[in-house]
Amino acid sequence: MLKFSNSKKNNAITAGKDIDDNMREYLRDALGISTNKTVEATRHTILSGPPGVGKTYGAMDEINKAKIKFIMIAPGMTPITITCKLANAVYELKKDEELVVLMDDADDVIFNDYKELNKWKLTMADVDYAMGLIPHYTHPVNMLGTITALEKAGKDQLVTALQSYQLPDDIGVSIPMDKVRFVVLCNRDLEDPKQMGSAKMRSAIEPVVDRNNYYRMSLDKNEQWGWLAYVLSSTQPFEEASLTDEQKLELLNWMYPRWEELRTTSYRTVKKLAADMINFPDRYEDKWNLQLKG
Repeated sequence: MLKFSNSKKNNAITAGKDIDDNMREYLRDALGISTNKTVEATRHTILSGPPGVGKTYGAMDEINKAKIKFIMIAPGMTPITITCKLANAVYELKKDEELVVLMDDADDVIFNDYKELNKWKLTMADVDYAMGLIPHYTHPVNMLGTITALEKAGKDQLVTALQSYQLPDDIGVSIPMDKVRFVVLCNRDLEDPKQMGSAKMRSAIEPVVDRNNYYRMSLDKNEQWGWLAYVLSSTQPFEEASLTDEQKLELLNWMYPRWEELRTTSYRTVKKLAADMINFPDRYEDKWNLQLKG
């Protein structure tokens, strides 16, 4: 672990390790790779927290370490793109396999519209085989044009996947979700009514939180900086080139007094600063100043 000349920073990086350990335990639980669970009340998880607390970084790192079969749904994806990704991934599952669907920045994907919220609430409903209850992701739109275009593009497996989930007496597709585990990452605090907009949205969000494991991360400046310092201390931002401990200390010491001036304080910012240090060794500080507001 990096050692600073300032005891406050050393305490922060030590606390950052504890923060990372706790978050990783929660993420392994959410991703279904925890080794100490006998049963689980629900498979799905919502991890909430402001930008820069390590939600996406930690989830992707644990997914890659465990070599989990997953897809990511991100803002800006069209309903047909989401449908195709889900259909293909679920179709490829073997009998004993499970798919993780990581929904990044879900504030826009799920929590910004009442209709979408209810759609995903039904998609993430509980499975009860004894009662014949299997939730589905439904896209009630005629797929003929899409399938024809995919056939012309030679995407035969995707065509087969979509056709296997077509409704016999209706338009669209309906994809079973009983082998899917959702991990939803969002910025807004779903337990804060002020962040949920209309009364209609506020009334709809409670059952969504109830159906999922919900965990809210909230870090102050020292905790967030300490977490970033710990992560940078124990990893390298890039495989192609490494930072020395002295370079890491310089980068983190530069960030600390400028915390409020930085546009963002996520691990992505650390990577940008590290890239400048590697690519522009003679003038990286000039580049760093471009990350400041104003």
